[in-house]
Amino acid sequence: MKSLKIILLFDLSIKIAPEDYSGYWNTPDWKIEKDVKNTLIKLGHEVIPYGIHDDIDPFLKIVKEQKPDLVFNMSEAFLGKRDFEPNLTSLMQLVGVPFTGAGPMSLQLCKDKGLTKVILDYHQVKIPKFVVAKKGRALNSLKNFPFPAFIKPLDLESSEGISQSSFVKNEKEAIARVKFIHSSLGADAIVEEFIDGREVYVSILGNENLKVFPPRELFFKQKAEDEPKFATYKSKWDQAYRKKWGIDTAWANEFPEPMQKKLNDVCKKIYRLLGIQGFGRIDLRIKGDDIYFIEANPNPSIGKKEDYALSANKAGVDYEDLIAKIVSLSLSA
Repeated sequence: MKSLKIILLFDLSIKIAPEDYSGYWNTPDWKIEKDVKNTLIKLGHEVIPYGIHDDIDPFLKIVKEQKPDLVFNMSEAFLGKRDFEPNLTSLMQLVGVPFTGAGPMSLQLCKDKGLTKVILDYHQVKIPKFVVAKKGRALNSLKNFPFPAFIKPLDLESSEGISQSSFVKNEKEAIARVKFIHSSLGADAIVEEFIDGREVYVSILGNENLKVFPPRELFFKQKAEDEPKFATYKSKWDQAYRKKWGIDTAWANEFPEPMQKKLNDVCKKIYRLLGIQGFGRIDLRIKGDDIYFIEANPNPSIGKKEDYALSANKAGVDYEDLIAKIVSLSLSA
């Protein structure tokens, strides 16, 4: 591939001028951005890092002045709000600059955990039974709902708003948890049938021709066999908590060949139906031979030590090649 001029776009929680970036590159907060930046440079590209926070004009100015071949899109928020993630890709479409990963329609769709399930259910993908509880509209009854259930914010990410209290055994607990999400997080909620099965993450690369990487699985080594197991905010981000309960993602226990084929086919179907481009991850619950869709991440984390890159590497795609393929796919979309 020829050398490209690439803007590496990421989001900032505070406003930092580009000339002040040097002090941040070796901090944990920018580790993934550093992985991508260094790899793009190693591939021979000119990289212009730009962190966006609360002002769109400087980004438009740098696009106009630098005329990049591509934006490597690692942005997830604007003004600290993830709701605006799709809007940034819409802006890139409007100014005519290619970007990596999913477009605005897919990003918006995957944020709505209820709408994705409606679409996939229509196309015969198994989903948990669910009810969407909009804020400002009280949920008064769940009389015919199958319990236990799992309750989380409808459109938040990274397990935000998920705790041990998200698992509920009856209608009373469910209604109380929905009220908590409405009042404390200001978010809509989704009440899902709890699927007591394996939690599996499947990474995919491609646009039309898709490559499914070996699945990862969430394990709880210190929890009793009969306890419900699910990922909370603490189980993802609190290392002491993860160590205490033996929580870790590792290679999924091997599936029989027919089941592995079924898993790959289901994930490809989901990926295409949700309009994901470039790269993405599908989160599932597997109970026996049944595969249940939970949610999709159209722009998963791609740090060297993250699940996506590890799965790619196990499939024979090293990190440098992975970043190169993501760049190539964005230019051919």
